[in-house]
Parts: sequence; C-alpha cells; structure tokens
Amino acid sequence: MNDHRSRHIFCSMVLLAVLSLLSACSEKAPLPPQELTLREKIAQKIMLDIRYFCADKRTEEDGECREPVTELPKELRRLIADTGLGGVILFADNLERSAQIVRLNHSLQEAAAKSRPGIPLLIAVDQEGGRVNRLPRAEFPAFAGNMAIGATYAQHGDTYARTTAAAMGRQLKLLGFNVNFAPALDVNSNPDNPVINVRSYSENPQVVADLGAASVSAFQGEKIAAAVKHFPGHGDTAVDSHTGLPTVERTEAQARALDLLPFAQVIKRAAPALVMTAHIQYPALDNSQLQTLSGETIPVPATLSRAILTDLLRGEFGYRGVVVTDALDMGGISNYFSPEDAVVHTFAAGADIALMPIKIRNPQQLKDLSALIDRVAAAVERGALSSEEMDLSVERIYALKERYVDPEWIARSPRENIHLAVQGVSDPTDVELAETLAAAALSPIYPAAPEALPIVDTATARIQVIAPSQEVGEAFKLALAKVSESDVEVLTPRNALSVLQNDPADVLLVASIAPQENAVERGGVDDLGRLRQPPLAIGERYRIYHDSLRLARQRGSKTVFISMRSPYEAARFQDVADLQIASYDYKGYIDKNGELHGPVYTALARALTSRQLPPGVLPVTVPDNTRQASLP
Repeated sequence: MNDHRSRHIFCSMVLLAVLSLLSACSEKAPLPPQELTLREKIAQKIMLDIRYFCADKRTEEDGECREPVTELPKELRRLIADTGLGGVILFADNLERSAQIVRLNHSLQEAAAKSRPGIPLLIAVDQEGGRVNRLPRAEFPAFAGNMAIGATYAQHGDTYARTTAAAMGRQLKLLGFNVNFAPALDVNSNPDNPVINVRSYSENPQVVADLGAASVSAFQGEKIAAAVKHFPGHGDTAVDSHTGLPTVERTEAQARALDLLPFAQVIKRAAPALVMTAHIQYPALDNSQLQTLSGETIPVPATLSRAILTDLLRGEFGYRGVVVTDALDMGGISNYFSPEDAVVHTFAAGADIALMPIKIRNPQQLKDLSALIDRVAAAVERGALSSEEMDLSVERIYALKERYVDPEWIARSPRENIHLAVQGVSDPTDVELAETLAAAALSPIYPAAPEALPIVDTATARIQVIAPSQEVGEAFKLALAKVSESDVEVLTPRNALSVLQNDPADVLLVASIAPQENAVERGGVDDLGRLRQPPLAIGERYRIYHDSLRLARQRGSKTVFISMRSPYEAARFQDVADLQIASYDYKGYIDKNGELHGPVYTALARALTSRQLPPGVLPVTVPDNTRQASLP
C-alpha cells in the first residue's frame, strides 16, 4: 500500500514538473491532480464542441444556432476559465484557414491557463482523411481515406497508412491540435453499413490491424495523440448510431476473430493514446440490461458497459491509456438517456472523457455545464461513482497531456505559429502524396475486356458524364480536359435518359456516390436535418444509371461505372458497363480561379486514357452476381 502511495506521489511530481513548462502563457503553474477539487476533476473529464455559438440568440428557421465559432467568444472563454474544462473538439465550421485556426487554438489555451487549475486543454479534431476531413481543403491537400489505403495494401503494404498519418499529424501539430480521433479500426463486414463503410481499411481484420498500427505509430510519432475507434467494433451494423442504437449479432468467438482482433493487436503493437467507444449493443460481450429515460429496459450500449470498457479493454487487453466516448449527443445514446445519466453511466463503466455530452450554443446554455458537473459530483459523493477511480482517471488524462500537449507551441506567439503553419501548409510533398495515393488506390471492380481499353483515346470526340451533383460533374469536366481534347457534357440523373435517347456520345461515364453522406462525414449530429432529403431516392437513381448505361451501350458507346464511395453497389451494373472502377472518394475543391484540386479526379481521368487497368485491389468483396440480381 505504501509502495503504491509512493509511486502515486512520484508520478504526480513528474507530471507537475512537465506541466509547469506549459505555464508560459499563465502567471502560475498548473496544479497537480491531487490539488484539484472534485468539480475540477470532473471538468477535466469533459470535452465539449464549440462548433456554433449565438451570443445574441440568432438562429436558423429550425431554431438551431449555426453561427460558426471561428474566434473564441468571451462567453466561452469565461466558461473554460471558470470551470477548468479538460478539452474541446473542433469541426470544419471552426476551421477556415491556417492563420485563423492558430489564433483560435491559442485563444483556447489562453482561456485554460486562466482557470484555477491552469491545466492546458486537449484540442481534438476528426481528421481521418477521405470522407471525414475537417481541415480546409483550400490549403491542406486532402488524402483519400481508409478503404483507399486498404486498396493499396496488396502492393504497398502499410506505406500509405504511415505516410498520410505522418503528414496529417505534422499539419495538426503546427495548427495547435494535440488529439486526432483516428484511425477507425472497424472491420467493414456489412455491405449495408451506413456509417463506417469506406472509413474502414478492409473486411480483413488482419489488414485493418496492420494498417491501423502503422497509422497510430505515425500520428504519435508526430506528437499527435491517436484515438482508435470505435471499440469494440462498429463494422457489422446496418444502423447509423447518430440516429439509432445498432446491435451486433455475433457470437463471442466471432467477435474475437473479427471486430476485436484489430484493437487487441494495435493496443499491443502501437499503444494508442486513446480508445474511442462505440454506441452499439454487443450482447455477446455484455448482455446486461440498462433502464432508459422512458423506463424501457435495453441491452447496455458498449459506451456504458463496464464489462466492455473495464473488464475487456483494461482487464483482458491490458489497455492503460485514455478511454473517450463517441459523441454523447448521438442518437445511439441521447435517444435513451439524459446527458447527466449518460455521463454518470459511462464514467461508471470506465470511460475517462465524456465527449460532447451537452450543447452550448447560446448564453442561456452556459449554466448546463455547471449543472452537469454538479450531477456527476453528487454521484461521486453518494458512492455511485468511485472517487478512487475518478482520481486514477484524472491521472491518465494528466499523463496524456504531459506527453502530447506541446509547451513550445503554447509558449510561442500566435504570429510565430502562424508563420510556421503557413510554411508547413505549402509542403509540395503533401500534394504529391495525395496524388500518388489516389492513383494507387483506384481499383477495377470486375475484369475489363482488353479491347475496351483505353476508354478515352484520340478518336473520342464526346464524353457524357452522369454526375450526382453539379460540383462532381464540373470536377470530372476539368480533370478530363487535362488529358483529352474531347468535349465533355455533364448530365444529371433527371435529364440523362432523355438526352441519351436523342444524342449519345462516344463514352458514357456514370459516377455514383452511395449511400449518401452521413452525419459524421458532414460534421456531426447538427447536420442531420440537412441529410434527410436526397435529390432522388437511391432506387430511382440506380434505375436511371442502369437504363442509361444499357441505352448507351446499345447505341455503340463505351460505358464506365465509377463507384466513388461504397464499391458494393457495382454488382448492380456489371452487365452494362465496359469498365467499373472503385475510387473510394469523391472530394475535390475548385478554387476561385476555376482550378481543380482533387487528386481522385485527376487519377480517374488518367485511368480512363490508359491501356492498363488501375493498380488497386478491392479490400472488400463485391459479389459477381449482377445478372441475377434484381434492381430495387
């Protein structure tokens, strides 16, 4: 017992010494964990988003505040200083350009330094690459995401996992971030998964483990704390946990062989700084029941499960880092539990940090954080939460900050950090890396007849592109103009059949993005209202795509189907396309001069003029059975 106490005191002294280096923008050194009040300890365990704030109650028509926080309002500055908040997460709305990001992050750390504890903030972001990309594309080259990297594994091993993570880590560190909620270690074994999908490296758990370990090591080599997610594995779900609570119906043996394997290996091989929980029910791992806000009894979600977060993750897997929840405002939790109950339950389960448990969008909501802290403190005082576990949790958070909060960045002036960030943004090797990854990832979905290649050659006078949006169509038009002198006409799903009936071109290219973007890809739960009205139902779009490809082929055109998100959909079009390519990405940026910054479009345009099939290898299984499959 005395040895344990001695180690505890020694560790606290070491942490205090290191954290004292972070006091450059404060008149006092940060307090050690044992000197914090209970409320200050709880505040260290909370991470809020500051995506929007309306000081004067300005709201949209739906009553929601959507005034992006790009400069720290005095109300939020005071909130951080008054409470000693532990961390914040920023979204794309907060991040306009590098200089502004540096100033915002400086303001956040200055506010934290003025709190009584004086402890610096964890400043986090979701910068996975691909679908989930928060940094402004006008300045930062966007790398294709995990499934694209998985498509390069057969030829390049973990090269692109390492190099892209290192590049993103370097960028984030220059901007003042210290935590990245990446990479996803979910094994995408369900083709209908709406929320993971191309955010997964592969359907093969060993490939996921290899690439995930490389990514974690690279992020943390750049002093950015990596958070692997979504434990214990979100890959076999057909429900988006932003809107509902998915259930994984695997046996325990299947769980260990598939979903859990990447986490177990990456924890052992790369020691990720954080593990993020999943809002899923996994009865094979914990079949206990929990009462919801409405009085209903449901299988406990993993985020609130002690059997999963403490017994399995910490006990069996030996994980010693920080456990952070996925956003607690997601429907998988908020539909069933109050914010206060959710935080108490997840802390009791073993989570260290509660991510986004409440929204603070206006001055009236500022008091909600104090109320939440009071509720958790009451749970500690009555014994519902262990005070000893609370202390150990805060020590883990201190240790995380000791390792990853950069005292030199905080000590430098915003002007100095802006200069360094702007220099880092202009690194031409990042642009080259984004381009080589996009090209290496392109994957033929089915074999193509040799006589069909190249799709576009000197005899190709006209190309028609059916694009799901005007922006995608324009990106293809700009990219094709760089490799061909062919005229390019952009069609929409609504007018495609009528145009093709009367005036088919030499080549018809159909670009599909399905399923539509989900909340995490757009930014978060705040975007759900904007996601519910797709231009055309997916079944109708698929019918138009199929009929258009068939009609073009009958008229003698070459036909191409490009799956720009989930490659599983390609099975519907095997019988009507001469070439089918998976790109796993469709993001691009067209600047004010009309120049395209979209590596995936450049790579696709070049592939269409090549006599060779693209080099990537599908990391998931797409069935070879379209001729028998019925359209929806």
